[in-house]
Amino acid sequence: MGPLTAIDAYCPHMGANLAVGGRVIGDCIECPFHGWKFRGHDGKCVSIPYADKVPEVAKVTSYTTMELNGWVYLWHHAEGAEPSWTPMELEDITSGTWQYKGRTEHYINSHIEEIPENGADVAHLTQVHKPFIAAGIDLASMWNKYLSWGQHKWTASWNQLPAPDEHVGSLKLTHDLKFFGISLPFVFMNVHAFQVGPGIVYLKFESFFGTGVFIQSLTPVEPMLQKLTHNIYMNWAVPNCIAKFFMYGECVHVERDIMIWNNKKYAGKPVFAKSNEDSLIARHRRWYSQFYSENSPKLKFQKDDLEF
Repeated sequence: MGPLTAIDAYCPHMGANLAVGGRVIGDCIECPFHGWKFRGHDGKCVSIPYADKVPEVAKVTSYTTMELNGWVYLWHHAEGAEPSWTPMELEDITSGTWQYKGRTEHYINSHIEEIPENGADVAHLTQVHKPFIAAGIDLASMWNKYLSWGQHKWTASWNQLPAPDEHVGSLKLTHDLKFFGISLPFVFMNVHAFQVGPGIVYLKFESFFGTGVFIQSLTPVEPMLQKLTHNIYMNWAVPNCIAKFFMYGECVHVERDIMIWNNKKYAGKPVFAKSNEDSLIARHRRWYSQFYSENSPKLKFQKDDLEF
């Protein structure tokens, strides 16, 4: 197999989707509609079966890609600039020490910034994530007095890494589960999460059962619709049932957040309290602003005439 390449999905000739019925031939993909062939590394059309000459403008956008940590990463920039940073390598995945153990996937109706901002919002941990996971995901009913004997305890801090890694946000988190006020050591976790750019998070954790990582990926699907995935990797010797339990706990807590994200509006100018907790959110917003550029898409909504 050769190097991985990625190009835009739609043929510039008549708009056919190259991914639906298209064939990979050598280092090109052939359009299923009229047989135009596009080169993978630069998107240029190199062949039209019924024409002697290929128009110079016949090309599709090509993207810079890399394979890392078992994933394919694609660089997108509104102005077409080359990558200014790359994701970090997780050596335990590369070496095979950590192996894939499970996955969750959610679609969320929200502004893309809402989800990574959660990492700096330490004040919501008690309000949203304190009740025992057995109480479920409904924010109104999870404060069940019959399950109040189980509570999650959290500590958290967030910082931006210094140059040249200013594109990385660092979240340090501890999780403790208490039954009747007594800690359960086998579910205690130390977490060091790295927010890499606007859409990648590596949540590396240490636990009673060993170390591992949740890889969180956020992909915009359309305006105000985001695809959020979590994949867990742990030591190959850890039983899958343990990893699935960790994945279940992560899923419950994420779905509590999703209930808020799906039903809130984006507050562009929030009213902050004078507190360390709200100052972290403000710092995160300043940090996240580096990922917008002059031509970043903007969604406009005209409620009076419905022109949006």
